[in-house]
Amino acid sequence: MKKSMFLVFLLAFSFMLAGCKAESKTFTGAGVSITLNDSFVEKEVVQAPLYLESQDHIFMAIRETKTDLSAYSITTLESYINAVLSNSNKTADVLTSEGTDETYLYAYYESTVGDQTFGYMLLVFEGESHFYSMNFGCLSSNLDDNKDLYLDWAETITVE
Repeated sequence: MKKSMFLVFLLAFSFMLAGCKAESKTFTGAGVSITLNDSFVEKEVVQAPLYLESQDHIFMAIRETKTDLSAYSITTLESYINAVLSNSNKTADVLTSEGTDETYLYAYYESTVGDQTFGYMLLVFEGESHFYSMNFGCLSSNLDDNKDLYLDWAETITVE
């Protein structure tokens, strides 16, 4: 009897664990589409027209017209990421995506808010008539462990 009760409990526990796996979910907004997992929820914030967060990560995206940016001599993806970093008073090594459908540039940086330091992966993409600036973020202490995950998620991004 104890053995069969243990097996029933073990089977029920296994089904419960199987139900905890996050499923893929695609989010769209501000000319951006990204596939993350269903632990993310979309929120409205002033800083970004597309803002997603989960327990451990955030993702935000904005777009700016090429016409408006050209007035500031921002006409390439390189000049755009440098302007975004400069306007945020950040310096970082800029890297280029490799082997993905969309070409993008990215950089890692940190920022302190109150008494917490966060780590970010800045990504910039070029669309038909817009440049796009996006950030993945987490606690700074977790950034190194999340870099591969952020690169995997970045491969799902498409822009208009």
